[in-house]
This record gives sequence, structure tokens and C-alpha cells, in this order.
Amino acid sequence: MSIGVAILGAGLVANVHVSALKEVSAANICGVWGRTESSARAFADRHGIACYSQFADVLADPSVDVVVNCLPSGNHAEFGIAAAAAKKHVIVEKPIDITSERANELIAACRNQGVKLAVIFQNRFTPAACQVKQALKAGVLGKLLLGDAYVKWYRSAEYYQANAWRGTLAIEGGGALINQAIHTIDLLQWLMGGVKSVVGMVRTTTHSIEGEDLGVAMVEFANGALGVIEGSTAILPSYKERIELHGQKGTIILEGGNIREWKVEGMDEADYVQPEKVSYGVTNSPAISYVNHKAQYEEIFAAIGQDREPLVNGEEGLKALEIILAIYNSSKTGERVKLR
Repeated sequence: MSIGVAILGAGLVANVHVSALKEVSAANICGVWGRTESSARAFADRHGIACYSQFADVLADPSVDVVVNCLPSGNHAEFGIAAAAAKKHVIVEKPIDITSERANELIAACRNQGVKLAVIFQNRFTPAACQVKQALKAGVLGKLLLGDAYVKWYRSAEYYQANAWRGTLAIEGGGALINQAIHTIDLLQWLMGGVKSVVGMVRTTTHSIEGEDLGVAMVEFANGALGVIEGSTAILPSYKERIELHGQKGTIILEGGNIREWKVEGMDEADYVQPEKVSYGVTNSPAISYVNHKAQYEEIFAAIGQDREPLVNGEEGLKALEIILAIYNSSKTGERVKLR
């Protein structure tokens, strides 16, 4: 099976996607399209792929089966809906969009057109995350008590200045939570079993941006457990992202995509703690490993071939966005916000 793929966007994250796709045997990269043609052509030349002059050319290309949307966040639903209307499967970078309304429009469009929709949350596909998920399903921690997520990173002024949409409300939808911390928030809710309510506060402390560079929230999970979310791009020095899971039978800690602690009754920690394997975007988006993107692509393409839903479909991809929007809403109102 060969699946034709077109990339939308020629920025940093698109580089990661192309690198991953080149190692997926089912993928045939048809080309890239970007809103700035000169940048898209330079991107295409760098990767040895074709460049589309117009977005309409992507939609009209019969060799394209899947459109991968790596455009800025506020453009995800718009271009995804157009791709679905052309009967292309849609893969969209996180977040699915910046509002629930737009996200649900994209979900509905893909469903109505009979095409698959997948949202990139590659951290769910790390070996460590998969191992912890299976352990929690097996009840190794017993009743879950606390689940915490910490993303304490640094982004310089130059990082925000390099792309005018970064940190804007209209295009990015916010700041540190919706861009950087969203992967860890998604992982937390996936492992803990969903969020019932939040009480949040966000601030812009260091950077000249519209969105937040600091956000915190108290979390009530659907299973009755409690937790904390902290996300920032103003912390020096940066720390690896971290998830702490505490249950009646012990504690599991994920850090930087690896298992750092596995202190569980009746289990030998040495069998589970892992060495550093994967690089993540801790400070000013250094080179990001694409190994987990590759794993997610392989699962998505399998879903297309088997005509089933991808593991991270539109509804799954919406969950982290809704948590973050609830934190923003709580910060504005000073009230606890319940999720559906």
C-alpha cells in the first residue's frame, strides 16, 4: 500500500514530519505547499520533494491521499475542511485548532466526507508512555490519587519574533499552554482518564506577547483524582517536561519522554527506569526527534488501510484543547470550569 502525502506549511515542525515520513514505507511524499512560495520552494529543495504553487493544486492532485496540516494553529480547521471536501484524509498538527467551534467543524466535515482525521500527539506513542498506559490499565498503581504535569521551558524573545503568529491570540490562540505544554497535558489526561473540571490562572510575565508565558491549574479528573498542571516558556534554566502519577500502590514518573521513577509495590524499579533516548524541545526548539512521529504515522496509515478510526482521531485530539480553553476561561472568570 502506498499513500500519497502532501504537506501544508514549510516551518520547523514540517521538517520533522518530512523526516518521519521518509522512513515510513507506506508514505509517498507528493510535495509541499506554503503560503510564502519562496519559503516553500526552499523547503522543497532542501528535502528533495516537489512544491505546489497553489493550495488548489494540492486538492486537485489525484495522487494525494492525505493532507498533513503544519500551518499555524489558527489555520488548521480552515484548510483541513477544504482538504476533506476534496476527499483527502486529514492529519493536523496539535492543536486541532484554537477554538472548540472550529475543531468541531473540522471533525464534522471529515465525518461527513467519509475521510479520516488524525491529530498529532506523538508523545502518546513513546515506548514509555505506552508501557505506563498498559500498567495503569492493569491497575498496578491501584486507585489513582494524583496526576501532575509540569512543562517548565524557556523561549527567548527571538523565538517569538521569528514568526509573527507565535504568542498571538488570533492565530496561536494563546501561549505556553496551547503551544508548548499541550503535548504533556494531552498525555496526562490520556493516562489519568480524562478531566472533569479545572481552576486555572495564566499570566504574561516575561515576553511581549498576547498569550501567556505562565499558566497553572488545579485539576479534578473524571475518576475523582486530583492534580496540577504547570506550563511556562519563561523558566530559566529549562527543565524536561515531567508527569507524576501517584496511586495507592505507588508512584510512576515520566520525564523527558522516559520513565524516571517506578516505585510500585511488588515491582523492581530497575526493570522499568529508562536511559535518555529522545530529544525534546526544551529551550528554543532545538532539534526534535521524529521517531515518535514515525510511530504515529504508521498507526494512522494502518487505520486508513483498515478503514478504522486512528487512535488519536478528532475527538481524542479535541480533549487537550478543551482542557486548555477551560483553564483560560477559569483564569478570566476566577471560577471553576467544568468540562463536558
